Amino acid sequence: MRLPLGANDSAKEEIMNYIPCRERLFPFRINADELYKPYLRWFKHLSERLGIHNTLWIWRNAFTEYDDTLLIEILSSGWHVVTPNETNPEDSANESVKELFSATNLEISDPEVKGIIESAPPIAQIRQYFSRQTVEKEITAFEALHLRFDSLAHLAETLTQKYSKQGELIVYDMMVDGRLASGHGETGSVEKFIEDFTAEEETPSLFTAGLQYEVISKTKREAVLYVRECEWARYFQERHPNVGYLMACSTDEVSYKAFNSSLRMQRTSTLMEGSEMCDFKIFAIDDNSNTKVEIKNHGG
Repeated sequence: MRLPLGANDSAKEEIMNYIPCRERLFPFRINADELYKPYLRWFKHLSERLGIHNTLWIWRNAFTEYDDTLLIEILSSGWHVVTPNETNPEDSANESVKELFSATNLEISDPEVKGIIESAPPIAQIRQYFSRQTVEKEITAFEALHLRFDSLAHLAETLTQKYSKQGELIVYDMMVDGRLASGHGETGSVEKFIEDFTAEEETPSLFTAGLQYEVISKTKREAVLYVRECEWARYFQERHPNVGYLMACSTDEVSYKAFNSSLRMQRTSTLMEGSEMCDFKIFAIDDNSNTKVEIKNHGG
């Protein structure tokens, strides 16, 4: 590898030790009961928006010709049991269904809903390999994204093909719902968000494995980042290009505002849409601070 002229020893070491995002591994945990929740939320949301019969049509058609080759390849080896479940797995799954559907008037029973979710990928394949045990394995961000998003992307594609713009809006609403649910209602100051947003994580995760970015500038209430590599972009461009931006990028600012209502985002290009980088600017609309803080290039 050719090093830049004048590169110091630290920069040379960083370049020599660089691992592309597609090759990075991190520990990924599968809990079958936790996987129920996003699919239950989608099923409930679709049923309320489209009615149960149209929802069942979407569900069937999304998975009619589903190819689980990559899914089986990911699940078939290398996993180990983390800890046995302390609660009865069936009770946990039933409780998840009851929690989401108890207040609805849908023309379908809780056991029927549970059966529909369990027969669809990836739940069916995960139950086949691991029953309801919690398992873990070091995998790539691409593989983790396939486990998390492939089946939801099939649902999104079927929705947008049948309902066009209305389908896109339904998918967007469901992605917002899921994004906010994953944040568990956490809120805080702009300063905390900026600090966390630009922090260099030490623990391997989907984000440290899946993103390569550089902090261009930073104050206590504003940050500019350039994302140079993104496994979300690579995954959706290869597997689900028509819904990539909708599912992976469109809800960013919503989640930032949920953390603090003063936060805003500017972004004029994304890797997902074929640009060379994602140019994030995160700032507060009441920003009166111009105090710069020292930063280093971030490889997280």
